[in-house]
Amino acid sequence: MNSGRKYEIEMKLSGQRIYLTVANVRVLEHVLEQPVTSGQVGLFAWGKGEVRFSAMTVAQFPAKVFVVMQFSEPYKQLYSEVIQPVADSFGLEAYHVGDVFGPGMILNDIVQGLIESKVIIAEVTPSNQNVFYELGYAHALGKPTILLAERGKQPPFDISGYRHLFYDNTIGGKKQVEEGLRKHLQAIMHE
Repeated sequence: MNSGRKYEIEMKLSGQRIYLTVANVRVLEHVLEQPVTSGQVGLFAWGKGEVRFSAMTVAQFPAKVFVVMQFSEPYKQLYSEVIQPVADSFGLEAYHVGDVFGPGMILNDIVQGLIESKVIIAEVTPSNQNVFYELGYAHALGKPTILLAERGKQPPFDISGYRHLFYDNTIGGKKQVEEGLRKHLQAIMHE
């Protein structure tokens, strides 16, 4: 870097992934070990000469909720009629890997979704290996997870110790899962 020259610096934090760009060149990309808690934003710099920051702006984008579930009925309906609207009411963007388009590997899209989301919602009723893989990855990242399961279904031993939001797959059960999901998201958003 040249002394006396101005550089445009951009820092982006998306979930646990942090990017640093200087003069439109990405110089850093890193996945943080733990989710960032609410707090302040700041920059720290040093050099042989004076380092001065000016014209700083902070932009906040909707946090993401990555949804992990089997995508067949009735779970697609749970996603579109309950999970997405409840997330929207919190200003959160809920999506699943089926909402990602373009070339590339699906596994990379899943990993990116898990890393860059604030919250993971996993519907664990059917025994689905993909769902359990993604849930395990989310737990390894230290992500807050909300586990949904139909009432009367016994979760596998590995996740039975985690709190589950059990619901009835009925018209009345829809309201119940909406209320429970709101309470869980409220608790997570105020951590």
